[in-house]
Amino acid sequence: MKGGGIGNLTYEQRDELREMFDTVDTQCRGYIPVSKLPEIHQALGLEQPSPDMWVRWKANVDPEGTGKMTYERLEDFVSLRYDEMDQNREILSAFRLFKPEASDIKSAQITFADLKRVSAHLGENIPDDELQEMINIADADNSGSVGFADFMRVMRKSGLF
Repeated sequence: MKGGGIGNLTYEQRDELREMFDTVDTQCRGYIPVSKLPEIHQALGLEQPSPDMWVRWKANVDPEGTGKMTYERLEDFVSLRYDEMDQNREILSAFRLFKPEASDIKSAQITFADLKRVSAHLGENIPDDELQEMINIADADNSGSVGFADFMRVMRKSGLF
């Protein structure tokens, strides 16, 4: 991560983040403890990651291992998290094209019939064997269908999101 901010936070988001940073940096040293990252993350309403992800994120904001993080590194970090949240929302919207009636996305599965229905709706005349191959490629657990985690993995890998 580079210092100086990525630049895609709104003025309001930057103000809120600066206020949080300054609240933690009570002695105006220009840095805060990396250990405060989960609290800031939660206060901003960002999705909570796995413990393994926290370890990676902390290494990104503190590559030297000092236990300290500047405002610029925090801004870069938060900007990336907001981008990820936006991406996740877009991927969720795309998944809902296949499963609009699903009340629980985590357990919903895109089937061959769903893929065929959407491709026909979009005017695509894709042979059944190619549709099945799409399912097979995306189906990491060999269930015969594609869950949201598989869908998200494929969408990110494809570079569409």
